[in-house]
Amino acid sequence: MTLLEHLKELRNRLIVTAIFVVVGVAVCLYFWETILGWMLAPAREQDPTFQVSSFSPIDRIGIWFKIGMYGGLAMASPVIIYETMAFVLPGLTPKEKRLLLPGMLGVVMCLLGGMAFAYWIILPASLGFLLDLGSDQIQNVIGIKAYVDFVVRIVFWVGVAFELPIVLALLGKLNVVRAGQMLHFWRYALVLIFIIAAVVTPTPDALTMSLVVAPLVALYGIGMLLAKLLQPRQPASATE
Repeated sequence: MTLLEHLKELRNRLIVTAIFVVVGVAVCLYFWETILGWMLAPAREQDPTFQVSSFSPIDRIGIWFKIGMYGGLAMASPVIIYETMAFVLPGLTPKEKRLLLPGMLGVVMCLLGGMAFAYWIILPASLGFLLDLGSDQIQNVIGIKAYVDFVVRIVFWVGVAFELPIVLALLGKLNVVRAGQMLHFWRYALVLIFIIAAVVTPTPDALTMSLVVAPLVALYGIGMLLAKLLQPRQPASATE
């Protein structure tokens, strides 16, 4: 294909992607209260009377747009991934294609798995701790903007953190870090995992921290195994 043909194909795929994003945004804007109810559900599991407050005349419309944009991008993400792969695949070798397809599937599954884990496990634990923490003299009055940002932050970043095995597998495949080195430096990796957990989780309690650390440690082990399988072979005399 000529450069002009590549640019035309890119334009067409961007148009298709944009259409699906717009449709996704429109759907989420229409059902924004239902989506907000899903976001409030983890807090209402801890306190059935839980409500959020609006502290500004623009808070509601701001959350409406935010839910529409985040939700629309999430709904359109399969199309975004497909169009990206369809544009890139023709330029890859057969071996690269065989690795890319399961790799992209792994990225999607790890992201969705992490987000689901955050929503059903981490959020209820975090909110249970935060809502119970305090004094009888202090009433919880939580702004809708702060609450939505809190939920989006945890769900998104835990999903990103669950990409750890994919990152390790890629490093092994590129021979940047070998599986033996990952095992040798496991103590440093554990410290890094605790730092990631501290950044992702907003609460200082040991329960919430352990809910993030435990799966990341398991994912580190899975990543080492994948790196071991994918890393280039070395001569018998070479050491890792």
